[in-house]
Amino acid sequence: MRFMDRIRYAMQNMMVGRNGPDRLAYMMMWVGIGLLILAMIFNSMIINVLALAVYVLAMFRIFSKNISKRSAENKWYLNQSNQLRTSLKHQRNRMKLRKEYRYFKCPQCKAWLRVPRGSGKVKVTCGQCGNQFSYIAKK
Repeated sequence: MRFMDRIRYAMQNMMVGRNGPDRLAYMMMWVGIGLLILAMIFNSMIINVLALAVYVLAMFRIFSKNISKRSAENKWYLNQSNQLRTSLKHQRNRMKLRKEYRYFKCPQCKAWLRVPRGSGKVKVTCGQCGNQFSYIAKK
C-alpha cells in the first residue's frame, strides 16, 4: 500500500460516524477566507482572531459526531438562505418590471400584489387571503 493510500484510508476511518462538510460549513469557510483577506488589508488582529474562530467552528461542525444537531443547524441555514435568495429574486423581478406594473402590499396579509400601470381604479382580490379592495394604479 502506497503512503498516500494509507493516509486516505486513515482519513476515511477517522470520518466514520461524523457529519462531514455541509453547505453551512462551506459557507463558514468562505466567510473565514473573506475575513482573512480583510485582516490582511486592514492589518487587524481582531479580524484575524475572528477568522480563526470561524474556521475552528467550521472544523468543529465537520468533525462532530452529533449528526442530528449539525443537520438541524444546516437545515436552518438552508431555510434562511433560501428565503433570502427568494426575496432577492422577487426584488430583482419587481425592478425589472417596474415600468409596466405597480407593486403594492395587501393591507390584510401583506402579500405582494401587482396591477398594470395606468389602469386607473381597479378592484383587487388578494390571491392569498381573498381580501377585496379598491386600488388606484397611477402612472
